[in-house]
Amino acid sequence: MGVLEPERVRLVALRYCAGELSTGELPMAAAELVADGFESAVLYDLAGRGRRESASELEPLLREVLDEFGLAYPGPVDGKRWLLRELAARVVAGGRTPVEFAEAVSCWDSEGLDQDESALLGLLAVHCDCCAGYLTAQQFRGWEADVRSAAASLPRRPGASRQGEGPRRQANWPGT
Repeated sequence: MGVLEPERVRLVALRYCAGELSTGELPMAAAELVADGFESAVLYDLAGRGRRESASELEPLLREVLDEFGLAYPGPVDGKRWLLRELAARVVAGGRTPVEFAEAVSCWDSEGLDQDESALLGLLAVHCDCCAGYLTAQQFRGWEADVRSAAASLPRRPGASRQGEGPRRQANWPGT
């Protein structure tokens, strides 16, 4: 097996902080890391826990796992930024529609987001339940195209560069 990337461990924490991975799903995510060759006594412990255990029991184990791999526990803004970029990538890949994207982030504020992320969030806010009905079909198609374009221009992770530039690294971010 090749070199294991600790960023995969951080990705589990980011997904958890973003709400894309529930407390009950943490043991399975840990088990998948173990199956892929990650070794840690605390990770084994987390992987062996049940789906019905509480966050107060599982979160400290997740924090310990991250610490063992030399990774910081992500804050809520880190999870929000990761999820925004992940959802944007799904729209670009065709796995999600701009409307689904807008619905997923409808109650978000732009606190902690960079300029590009905030602009995308503002564009997504155009499609709310009360406003969407006022768009003509042509305006709606234009909005969808704008969302796809903005999503495509957003780097997959914070600190990454745009097309044609060399990559920049950001510590503790998956894929860096």
